[in-house]
Amino acid sequence: MNLSEGIVPNSPNCGHLFEENGYVIFKQFIPRIMCDYISENIKVLEANSYFEYGDPQVEKAFSAAAPTVTETLLDVMTPTLSKTINCELYPTYSYLRIYLKGANLEKHQDRPSCEVSATVPLSYDSPHIWPLYIETANKIAAVELELGDALIYKGIEVPHWREAFEGERQVQVFLHYVKKNGDYREYKFDKRPGLGHQTVRQE
Repeated sequence: MNLSEGIVPNSPNCGHLFEENGYVIFKQFIPRIMCDYISENIKVLEANSYFEYGDPQVEKAFSAAAPTVTETLLDVMTPTLSKTINCELYPTYSYLRIYLKGANLEKHQDRPSCEVSATVPLSYDSPHIWPLYIETANKIAAVELELGDALIYKGIEVPHWREAFEGERQVQVFLHYVKKNGDYREYKFDKRPGLGHQTVRQE
């Protein structure tokens, strides 16, 4: 697949691409300086034992649901993402994952709170970019994201996965949303009282 079909060159109003392909790639969705800031914030959290080793979906990874720094990012980026796909969105929850050497992500689709999702690499220690595979209309694309780039995709509809990670560490943030007037609007804030609450649903 020619990935250029799904790339958004920092321009809004690409809802037609998103609806047609099931995804778009937004170059520099998050500025590099912000990636650095969040990555340093995460190191402080690690130093204070914020994360537990392990992840419900990935064996060789740390993870945290709804840390304050990524919940803030989720909220701040809502207008940008809404404008990009030309659809008003509600934020549901953010998720942070730190992949370690040998980590792999099984092919899957996401739960209702992830109707529209953005995945963004914040930092990595790896000899090369680690691709994320997505499948749409029986076509498979290997998406390679630079730091701050976002893959914006239909998390419920589009199967996605990763093969074994050959690097040492990669910090990835996931920002999840539902359409304001869509079938899953009841999942606003992931049915929490508001952003920042730690009781993120796991079903």
